[in-house]
Amino acid sequence: MFRWLSRAWWRASRDVEQLELWEILRLRGTRELAARNPPALVAAAERCRDCRQADECARLIVGGRDAEIEAFCPNVMYYRHLSAMQRHAVKRSLTDT
Repeated sequence: MFRWLSRAWWRASRDVEQLELWEILRLRGTRELAARNPPALVAAAERCRDCRQADECARLIVGGRDAEIEAFCPNVMYYRHLSAMQRHAVKRSLTDT
């Protein structure tokens, strides 16, 4: 019971607007891509909100070492998916005539 209450308090105490997710998306230039699929973005925000490594994540982001979060981040596959979408996006300079 105590464990469940502790987990519920943790989830409620994290402000969605302050999640490290947003900074990672900004740093990687994938926030616009993420916004194209709201259900996936909501799921990523929930995983971030529930993560117990938030302090370590924030420390790495501030230190410019955001790539190191891949060792523990529950959104690692989501970030990789967005990066792949970014790499394979049609480049406007190639399609403009």
